[in-house]
Amino acid sequence: MNWAQSGVAVVAAASVMSACSGSTGPPTGTAAGPGASNSTSTSPAISPSSAASTGTTTATSGPRSSTPTVADLAVRFPKTQQGAEDFVRFLMASVSKAYATGDPSLIRPLVDVTTCPDCSRWVTATTEMGRKSQRYEGVFVDLQSIQALPLQGDAVGVITQVLVPAGKTVDSTGRTVRVRKASGPFRTDFFLQFRDHWVVVRGELVR
Repeated sequence: MNWAQSGVAVVAAASVMSACSGSTGPPTGTAAGPGASNSTSTSPAISPSSAASTGTTTATSGPRSSTPTVADLAVRFPKTQQGAEDFVRFLMASVSKAYATGDPSLIRPLVDVTTCPDCSRWVTATTEMGRKSQRYEGVFVDLQSIQALPLQGDAVGVITQVLVPAGKTVDSTGRTVRVRKASGPFRTDFFLQFRDHWVVVRGELVR
């Protein structure tokens, strides 16, 4: 399969977009959310039993973290299948923390916003949340399974399955401003390229 042609899918997009937009049901089309065109993947389905379970990613409030450096990302997540899987786990944790703190700098080094519309929305949404002193409370994404496909040069596809638990967005006083209902499970696929370190370049929600 040529992943560059078939497209990729970003799992966190389904949960992130419902968290910040107030959507109460599963997303439609691609991970971009309602109104996006449908797309399918020719890659084999990965069941939870055939990929390593990774537990849950929680969104906890706290001080903003420093932006990870390119050198640090390259060392922590090498150009291997395992490195790609670990990078996606780190991406989900970083997106979760960005929504919990309103800090888009946690996401920017990990994605290409020029080729990944969903990634651009994450940055825009967390920037706006930070400006409004809002944060997300609850378990952001429950990552049930993850498996990287064989590398193709500097590219790799990563197949995941996630649940989107219920949660809420609150303001600086703790008042609820948005509620997210639980949904899923969803299969979502990531397409990564190694550019000094792994970067998400596109994403797709697979029905």
